[in-house]
Amino acid sequence: MKAFSFKALLAAGLLGSSGVAWACSDSSCYPTWTLLGSGDSCEGRGFMTPGNDTRINLLFLLRDRAGPEDASRPYPKGSYDTAGFGEVFLDPSAQQSAYYAVSEITDGEQAADTGLYAGTRCAGLAAASRGLAAAMLANKALPAAERTALASARSASEITCSSGNDGVPRAGLAAWPTVSSQPGREFLGYMTAADAFYAGQWDQARAALAPLAKASDPWVRETGAYLAIRVEYAAAQASAIGEYGDFEHSKVDRAAVRRGLLANAAYLKGWPSGRYAASAQGLVRRGLWLAGDYPALAREYERVLTTIDPGTAAASDLVFEVDNKWLFNPDAKGVSPQGTMLLAVQDLQQMRMFETYGSDKPNPPELTEAELIAQAPAFAAQPELFSFLQATHAFYIGKNPRRVLSLVPDDAKRASYTNLGFSRQVLRGQALAATKDRNEAGFWLDLLGGAKGQWQRPTAELGLAMSWERSGKLGSVFAKGSPIHESMIRRQLILNSAAPDMLRSNAADSTRPLYERDLAVFTLLHKDLARGDYAAFAKDQALVRAKAGTDGYMYYLPDQESLPLGLFTKGKWSDGYACPALAQTAKALAANPQAVAPRLCLGDFWRLNGFDQIDVGDTPRKADELGGFADLFPGKPMPRSAIYASVIADPKVTGPDKAYALYRAVMCYAPSGYNGCGGKDVPKSQRKAWYDQLKATYPTSPWAKKLRYFW
Repeated sequence: MKAFSFKALLAAGLLGSSGVAWACSDSSCYPTWTLLGSGDSCEGRGFMTPGNDTRINLLFLLRDRAGPEDASRPYPKGSYDTAGFGEVFLDPSAQQSAYYAVSEITDGEQAADTGLYAGTRCAGLAAASRGLAAAMLANKALPAAERTALASARSASEITCSSGNDGVPRAGLAAWPTVSSQPGREFLGYMTAADAFYAGQWDQARAALAPLAKASDPWVRETGAYLAIRVEYAAAQASAIGEYGDFEHSKVDRAAVRRGLLANAAYLKGWPSGRYAASAQGLVRRGLWLAGDYPALAREYERVLTTIDPGTAAASDLVFEVDNKWLFNPDAKGVSPQGTMLLAVQDLQQMRMFETYGSDKPNPPELTEAELIAQAPAFAAQPELFSFLQATHAFYIGKNPRRVLSLVPDDAKRASYTNLGFSRQVLRGQALAATKDRNEAGFWLDLLGGAKGQWQRPTAELGLAMSWERSGKLGSVFAKGSPIHESMIRRQLILNSAAPDMLRSNAADSTRPLYERDLAVFTLLHKDLARGDYAAFAKDQALVRAKAGTDGYMYYLPDQESLPLGLFTKGKWSDGYACPALAQTAKALAANPQAVAPRLCLGDFWRLNGFDQIDVGDTPRKADELGGFADLFPGKPMPRSAIYASVIADPKVTGPDKAYALYRAVMCYAPSGYNGCGGKDVPKSQRKAWYDQLKATYPTSPWAKKLRYFW
């Protein structure tokens, strides 16, 4: 896991009749477009790095046991919260769904966390009932009448689970059927034990299970032995679960845990390849966790991590379990794992550098270079993993990219990569960028050839795009035949870096996705107006598609499926102050950029169509982010508030225009008291001065009559 802060958005709203929603309130993740991954972010990267969720790093390492990643699988469909990731970034859920299918529930009274009663003792009820029915049918010594009666009783006893709508299981039956055969008595004993288990009646379950150890029916004998484990672990944790589902480890019944561990060992000894062996092996981990034996739990996790089939969904379930029960368990803090997988993931976690809320300085990393060097014997059999950890520490903590280059040789022409191999090369690429190596772009181009696993090629494309942008070759990203295939990379550059001619070229390129072309036109027209190239706008407006719509969200433009490009031809122009169509306003401004009424009308276009709060490359990106190296679009953006301020400050402007500018300048702060028009805030005293000027100088104007507060 990781502690990350989601970027909160503004309140949801529809602006005017255009249907444009300019913001929404949610917990979506908007990624930082950089390869650097050392701290607090909500997105994961397609290579191992300290800032990744530990589950991502661990699953990457685990899957390396099967060799290079398969390039044939489709990417998982992004969720609403991760729409801006493209194929560059990921989260643990996306990684899990990309690699695995949903786990199946197996037979037995097993706590599989899926199905009708997911998360409860009853989760395995249906599968267990099927196993019981098959076992009774297979036992030829069980009379047919007894089998029918027992099956009916089992069905009726399921009320134990289904009636517990408040989460408290009920006892199933007041009376069980009378059976006389030995198999019948054994199956009945099992059924009463299972019913007591579901109902949380631990002593009754133990009493019913005890005779089953000598049952003649093999299914009853084995399933009873398995159920005994679950009874003890369930009993052990029952007293530790609070009213609201909180778990207090100190309240675990330790005696029940010990009995559970003994039952666990007995089952695995008696049925090492039994029908519940895999589950029983997993229950060993539960027992160790309940017992608080974290050194033994770490050893067991390492054993399973090195033996489990990394291609099965059980491997993913194991990673999530390790993360929850050990890596982020405060009670396990200080326990050092001996195996390399857990140790490597823990090392990466301890190299994180993130800021504590309220502080502007990153927390110091928990792992020192000396502590890392002391781990060398543990990694003796995996030198490439250890040198990767050393290089990561040198890069992020030591700020020594040249040491990275000595620790990680160039291997960018390989045909395919494991996750570790790819992570090593990405780190080398980052070091080449940090040292301003002239062959950095060539390195990323070489790496593209073997970057075939999911998230690998888009990651290498990001490195290449950033290199080209830094070196003044941004046009190569958009050139025909460019190796940059990931649309989200181009979208970021369209918004933040592209020159006008690049935007026009993208708009005309029918090989690009429609949204990408629309975004190029949207960005071009917005920047034409916001940066004062009104003559260009008059020509570029013709690029708007005839069917371009006016509805869509306009907060975080790159991750939308559609955007309101049609506003530039069909938007609202006026709601009181007389304004012509936008094309005429732009033509008037092209003739005289200081014309007062056209400037005020441009402000009304921004206001009426919800443009105030959107960011079309106007906020500079950091220098280490894609889109942060160069803004090739000339001019500086002018927020709506600047229009009003300039009109108010002009002594030549009088009458209705001055009154309207004063009114709108004050209304920028309605009703919250915060500036909703962009640009710098002004103090309340300035708003009051504008208010007073409007009321005193233009008392009969409609704007003075409408304005009642100055916020």
